[in-house]
Amino acid sequence: MLDVEKIGAIAQAYTPQELMAALVWQRRFNRFDGSVVITDLAQQPHLWKSFVFTKPIFAPDRDGLSLNGVLETLLAMANYRPMPETSLMHFVPYPADTLYLLTENQDVTVAQLMDLGQKWQADSVDVYSGNVSEGQEDWEFREYFAMRLKGGLRGKTLGDKFDAVLICYWWD
Repeated sequence: MLDVEKIGAIAQAYTPQELMAALVWQRRFNRFDGSVVITDLAQQPHLWKSFVFTKPIFAPDRDGLSLNGVLETLLAMANYRPMPETSLMHFVPYPADTLYLLTENQDVTVAQLMDLGQKWQADSVDVYSGNVSEGQEDWEFREYFAMRLKGGLRGKTLGDKFDAVLICYWWD
């Protein structure tokens, strides 16, 4: 059941990024600790512009793997039941395992974010700029992706534009 009044109050009190951060904070599995990730990001806001935590997204997705991840997330959220700490059974409220982070395309910034991936013990850390590089597939929509990242970030003053990159952290 959705409590519309509660949702309205939450929506007024928090930004979409804060709501996403709360989902990350909840998650702990294998070597992933969401509270550590969010604490590090909160301490270094100059390194990133936005992030989303979800299941992996594949492009192109000829085999429906991304859709399967969405389906698994929806099923987990539908079947979630709060359990007391003493219970042997616990449901995962939001079963994400992949953090997508948008940042400015600067070598120093990207290197620091790659280092955070090591600290967070991510199984994989990839940087996507839309350019074809060794080891990356040539996506059909790569040109569109590159176009959206080029000048995709806005500065504090009107007209300021910065190139972005997408960093993907994945935990098994």
